Amino acid sequence: MSTYKITNITNLAGKRDFKFNSELDIEYVDNMTKKTLKVKPGSFVYLTISTLPLSVHRLRVKNLVAVEEVSAIELAQLMKPLQPKLKVKKETSKVKQSEDFEDLPKKGAKKKFVKKEEE
Repeated sequence: MSTYKITNITNLAGKRDFKFNSELDIEYVDNMTKKTLKVKPGSFVYLTISTLPLSVHRLRVKNLVAVEEVSAIELAQLMKPLQPKLKVKKETSKVKQSEDFEDLPKKGAKKKFVKKEEE
């Protein structure tokens, strides 16, 4: 069994192209059942299968998809869950609020300038 990375590259085609930014269908057989994957423009799908399906070959010849074979080591690295970042807890401090709010400066208040008169 091989793993393939199938990338839809219709977003890179010219804007007058017939299949520009189109969603592609990839059909394959899995355990005697026919399955269909839809791949959006610019996105990719990993498919583990013994041989590359005929629908993918057709799309590759028309230059609508890019196909890369992925090794087991690379696949294991991609599937390995990312380590969660350490969460920093914010400590809230309890501040006593003064009853006289007039003493506190207002937010955005202008400072008063006192001009000294020279005698």
